[in-house]
Amino acid sequence: MANFFVVVDPDAERRSQFVKKIEPLLPPVEGLVTNSCSVGNFCAVWAASSTAPISYTVQQEDAGVIWGDAIDQTKPARINANGLLNLWKDSTNNSYPAFNGFYAAVTYHQHHGLKVGADLLGLFPVYYYTHGQVALVGSSPELFRYHPLFQPAFNPAGLVGILLTNGLFDGQTLWQGIKRLDAGCLLFWQAGTSPKELRQYQLPKSEQSSEYSQLSFAEQVEVLAQAVEGAIAQYDMSGKRASLLLSGGIDSRMLAGFLRRQNVDVAALTLGRRTDIEMRCAATVARTVGFEHHTATVPFAQYPACADTVVRWEHLANGFNVSTDWGILCDLKKLAPTTVTGYLMDRVVGGSAPYSPSADEMSYEAFFDNVNCWGFPPDLLKRLLRQEVFYDLVQDTLARIRIVYESYPATEFRRAWWFEIFHSNRFHVGSSAWQLSFGAWPILPVLNWQLLEVSALLPDKTIAQRRAQIELLCTYFPQLAQLPLDRNAYNLEPLLGSKNQFLAPLVKLQRRWWQFQQQKLGYERRYYFRTYDFNNDGWRVIRKQAELYRDYVNYFFHEDVFNALVPTPDARTQYKDPIIDASGIKALVGLLLWSKDHL
Repeated sequence: MANFFVVVDPDAERRSQFVKKIEPLLPPVEGLVTNSCSVGNFCAVWAASSTAPISYTVQQEDAGVIWGDAIDQTKPARINANGLLNLWKDSTNNSYPAFNGFYAAVTYHQHHGLKVGADLLGLFPVYYYTHGQVALVGSSPELFRYHPLFQPAFNPAGLVGILLTNGLFDGQTLWQGIKRLDAGCLLFWQAGTSPKELRQYQLPKSEQSSEYSQLSFAEQVEVLAQAVEGAIAQYDMSGKRASLLLSGGIDSRMLAGFLRRQNVDVAALTLGRRTDIEMRCAATVARTVGFEHHTATVPFAQYPACADTVVRWEHLANGFNVSTDWGILCDLKKLAPTTVTGYLMDRVVGGSAPYSPSADEMSYEAFFDNVNCWGFPPDLLKRLLRQEVFYDLVQDTLARIRIVYESYPATEFRRAWWFEIFHSNRFHVGSSAWQLSFGAWPILPVLNWQLLEVSALLPDKTIAQRRAQIELLCTYFPQLAQLPLDRNAYNLEPLLGSKNQFLAPLVKLQRRWWQFQQQKLGYERRYYFRTYDFNNDGWRVIRKQAELYRDYVNYFFHEDVFNALVPTPDARTQYKDPIIDASGIKALVGLLLWSKDHL
């Protein structure tokens, strides 16, 4: 991706000095190319990989930039900056088209102002701040503070959202005045006016159509398969080189099957050690489809550098589980200019959740528990936060979450599905796309209006708990369905009966041995359990660094509650689920690191 910044400022000297100040600061990692364009009071500057798909144009009174793949929804054609200017001209009905693909885009006209948009699900981060005649827009909140008119001030509402949901909520960031553009919205601003977020795209409501409900389950699966294949085909990768993030799970092996069918030259990349369960599953998939298989690992020694990058450029917008994706950019860059990933596929296509449409416990309370388990329970959060700083923000945010949830359509299942796509998964999972883009531009098939529409309109019971997705894999790619399946667990049972059933007793014995190694010897073969472990050597160094700034946040928290929650670096913690249960604590550790340079 690109790290971009846009400034509209009528003060030419101030604008010039600001751009001069931030331009060398733009690259989050080494090896990026910096570029810019300007017209009138407008200037856009960015740092990106030399292979990143970027289009820009400057005309007499207009400028436009697209960072990424903006693909026409009606035909597989990429939109360039000139086309964008034509499509986003002022419209009497405020209808501005959105596009498939992973991108951010901006247009500017000296008399008509600024328009900024992003992909259908808002995965490409867009932040904005306005002050009278000045507008600042960027892909990170970090560089806003260098403009003279922006005065950094902590935003309590931003932190409450993060500590409740492990990501931003309602666009509230850690700094007052800076908002994250909502998913499916276009930012519209003219000098001297307040910015507006215009609804550009939204998922269709399931009750609007019964077309798919009249089909048999097999026919529904066929419709879904066609939509997935079309979402990949829109990139026209036949005969071209691309990498694939291959975990050995359902999403990535489904994509592997379709990429093979479309004759894409694929180099598969799996993260972890050769002995990891994920690696063993992925290797068999790569062999079966005939892909090159590469591996990458991020040593614990690199975790502090990844943490610094997350704190500096993401400002805890996606929690602080410290994605090691920042550590594999060089590996991606060596393989191909683009990388295909199944991010959000499990939610959009698989509808995966710990509940089903027919479950008696399906309710708002069940939904909220599923989201809130990544943060802190409201009662605990109220005890942690100082009333004189946060007032009633916990209760107010809870009320807003419920309002947003209930604004989504019809069934409880679909309300949870919408919320997780547009909020929880948008940040927790979707944030990786921006990180990876500095190594290879990400191709996310879920960012396709037809696939989103099909998934939204299929009956709940069809997509829930990955029913249709599993049937798709078994029907279209039975060889892949017969291979050991990574579930982020010790259970590797294939979706279809394996041809080597006589090996089943040996597989069970191996599973017991792995469990024994983990429980008794501390040897963890599950990649994410090991890398998310709050007690591993990488996290211990991060915790040690954060410990230096514990006093910086005393103004926000009740010290006794905070100290009881956040263990000292030498303390070994125990969690029932090391991936989920430590997430809220990690956010507080991230806040300590953030406070060093930002409070």
